[in-house]
Order: sequence, then C-alpha cells, then structure tokens
Amino acid sequence: MKITVRLAAIGLFIFCVCRAHAGEFHGIPVREALTLNEGINDIQVAGQTVRVIRAFVGTLTAHSYETYTSFVLPTHSAGTWARVLVDQPDGNSADLTTIESADSMVQSVAVFMRKGVLFAVQATKTGAVMPALYLDRSTVTFKVFRFNGNRDMARFTQEQRFESKEKYMNADDALKKEFFVD
Repeated sequence: MKITVRLAAIGLFIFCVCRAHAGEFHGIPVREALTLNEGINDIQVAGQTVRVIRAFVGTLTAHSYETYTSFVLPTHSAGTWARVLVDQPDGNSADLTTIESADSMVQSVAVFMRKGVLFAVQATKTGAVMPALYLDRSTVTFKVFRFNGNRDMARFTQEQRFESKEKYMNADDALKKEFFVD
C-alpha cells in the first residue's frame, strides 16, 4: 500500500512539473514580440549582435514563403560571421520559414525577447493533408526555439512544442490569438 501511495505521489509530482513547464510559453506579452522588417534586422542579445535577414521567396505556383536567416556578427569588421542554424528532430535547418498558399498562411514565424533571451516561434497548421490543409481551419502546432548564445555553435534549439486550443485558417492568427496576449 505504501508503495502505491508513493508511486501515485511521484506521478502527481511529475504531472504537475510537466504541466507547469508546458505553460511557460503560453500568453507571451505582445510587447515582447519583435517587429522584423524585410531585409536586415539587428538584435542585441547578451553582448552579441544577431542579424536576422527576412526575405521573400516567390515561386511559380500559388505558394510563396519568407525566410528568416540568422547570423551572429563578429565583434570587429574583419571577423567571421557565425550562421545560426535551427535544430530540428531530423537534423539542422538553415532558416525559419513561413509558408503561404493562395488560400491561407500555413506556417508563420515570430521572434520575441524574454528576460534578455532571444526566442523564435514557428506556428504550423497540422492535422490535415493537402488541399484541406490550405482550405480548412486546422489545429496549429507551436514550436518555440531559444537562441543558445553560443557563437561557436550558434543554434536555435527547440524548447517547447504544443498545440493550439482552437482551429485556425491562418497560422499567424493562432500566434496573435493564443501565443501572444495584450
């Protein structure tokens, strides 16, 4: 009996700790979101400058996308730029990207600062397959990435992944309505 009670207590503790951690990135104040313009955006992070280049990529189809390519700038003009890769479960990605179809925003990106740390969030419509993915409302998966601050191995590492409570036509609406708050 004592073992059962102890196991239940341990299970409850783990559940509470995991639930507390899962709420860490819900309801980020909108004032922490950074506005990234087309082109060059320099962000000061812990004594380093992270340059995020936002660029549009057109295609010959009804789809287009934007890339968010990041670098840690050198401290002097002749220094080496360090590319900031995005850690993914199946390897590294060079950029965070948006995906826009003719009918909806399938994937959206936002960047924010929290307590002096740089984060990026990628919101992606999930659950449906094409063409329903483009035409219907669907759940959105939020992936939150943290800039590791390491110039030698600069990465955005995934901190958290969670699903939206509601279904959305556009992934950027999920960012505005569920991720960031006024």
